[in-house]
Amino acid sequence: MNRTKPGKDAALLKRGQRVRRKNADESGTVIEADGEIKVKWDGGRTSYFRRDRQANVRLKEPNK
Repeated sequence: MNRTKPGKDAALLKRGQRVRRKNADESGTVIEADGEIKVKWDGGRTSYFRRDRQANVRLKEPNK
C-alpha cells in the first residue's frame, strides 16, 4: 500500500481541507484535525488517521 511517511502529509492537514486517497479515486474533507485526523469522504464514509502513523491520504490538488 502506498502511504505517507509519519509527519509528512498528515502533519499538514487542517480542518476544512480537501484530501484524496492515495490508492483510490475518492475525495473527502478533513472535519477534525486535533489529536487525530477525521475525514468525511464524499461517499459518506468516515476515516480516522493518527498524525504519528502512516496514512493513505494526500492533499487534493486545487483545480486550475
